[in-house]
Amino acid sequence: MPLLIDIRKLRIINQLMRSGTENVTEALATLADVESRVDIKSLSFVEPADIAAEIGTDELYSASIQLREPPYGVFLLTFPRETGEEMAALMTGTAVDGEFNQLQESALQEMCNILTSGFIDGIANTLGTTIDMETPELRYSSGVTVAEQTLSHVRKDSLSIVLDSMIDVADEDAAFKVRVFLVPDPGSFVNLLDHLSVEEIADRAESKGELP
Repeated sequence: MPLLIDIRKLRIINQLMRSGTENVTEALATLADVESRVDIKSLSFVEPADIAAEIGTDELYSASIQLREPPYGVFLLTFPRETGEEMAALMTGTAVDGEFNQLQESALQEMCNILTSGFIDGIANTLGTTIDMETPELRYSSGVTVAEQTLSHVRKDSLSIVLDSMIDVADEDAAFKVRVFLVPDPGSFVNLLDHLSVEEIADRAESKGELP
């Protein structure tokens, strides 16, 4: 049975994802001294059976976590190797020459930590709550492997929220192409949305300066 969401709640989902991206820029500035702008290229909804195809089969980097509080479920970042090289070069000040050295690998892991915590904290702040989470596990593998290892236990009535974004770094010739997959627990997610209003979320976003 597919997950049913009140169409009026779609604006809340959109604002939650937008809040996450806005908070990423703050996290990058605070934790990495990187000034940036995040542009949302697209936001879509994908059923569990189609998530693997959405991720693709190419080799890519991924970082995933299990959310320990509502909306529970899985949070997944994916990005191509060229983006990983740009991230590592920005953080270390040295270009990747063939393989990543130990410093660059550590920097890439830290960048994933910042992006993940920034996004989740942004969602939590807009919900007026906290979301406990673990440290993301960074992998480089095929999209097929990512889907199998990260999403194999996802319930058939789940819904994946897919966000394509571009993080433009100020004063640098770098732009990070990052995809976000949020696959919440369906029951918890619907319950969360049912207790929220568009006005409530808009007021919180406006108080944080996220609305024009």
